[in-house]
Amino acid sequence: MSTFRTATHRKQLQAVGATDDNTVIERFHGKIPEREEYQKLKNYWLKPGDTLVIYDLEALGGKRSAKNELEYYKAHNIRVKILDIPTTTTDYHGNPEMSTMILDTIINTLDYVIDHEIQRTHKRQTQGVDRIRDKPAWNNYGRPQVQLPTNYEEVMQRWTRGEITAAAAMGLTGLSRTTFYRLAHQYKNGGLGV
Repeated sequence: MSTFRTATHRKQLQAVGATDDNTVIERFHGKIPEREEYQKLKNYWLKPGDTLVIYDLEALGGKRSAKNELEYYKAHNIRVKILDIPTTTTDYHGNPEMSTMILDTIINTLDYVIDHEIQRTHKRQTQGVDRIRDKPAWNNYGRPQVQLPTNYEEVMQRWTRGEITAAAAMGLTGLSRTTFYRLAHQYKNGGLGV
């Protein structure tokens, strides 16, 4: 049995069979993906049939990361006990399918929560856009249009004839590389009226 803990939860870990000699302690922050000790634990120490005990689901990262990690452990036949989800810590003697079923339920729940959050965010964005669509603020909504420099036509003619480089044309017009090439594409195809 290997244990990954992010804080001192020693008594709770010992209650489910973890010992100090097989416990990995690592300070963890969800926005720091390079967790060396955890990666060693996951990729080198844990073997099929082992049990991983973690204090809470957040030790595996955000919802998406946790779901992916749980799917990895399930695929590699590694049991996961999560102390803040008591049903995962119960030993189902002679019935390992029960542990797998509980893990599947957690994965499916995370999947549902992730999808629900995406739908809720999209709905809120749509509602926000709909609220301002009929108001004067709608005219200023989105990215402002690029104002063509006064010398744009002249510079583009020189650039298309090969008299100056694209970098020089960008410098003369004051346009960024991305904007320059986007407008140049429109200019060449006749879609940009100057």
